[in-house]
Amino acid sequence: MEADRVFLAPLVPALLVVVVGYVAGYGATTLVDHALGGALGPRTPEVVGWLTGLVLLVGVLWWLLRRRRRADRHQK
Repeated sequence: MEADRVFLAPLVPALLVVVVGYVAGYGATTLVDHALGGALGPRTPEVVGWLTGLVLLVGVLWWLLRRRRRADRHQK
């Protein structure tokens, strides 16, 4: 039971990062789509939203790993 909590604990913040990226990407694409008169198509905002969320997740993970490496280097 404890191992399940340890495994699931990092997934909650990761999901939140993906959702924030999704909302930002979806919203921006919807605004652009409306400005263009619906020229992008109905599925485009959703695809861009998911891609934005995943790119944001990769960026946050890269930043955290880089920060951790720097902290480890300064402790030695």
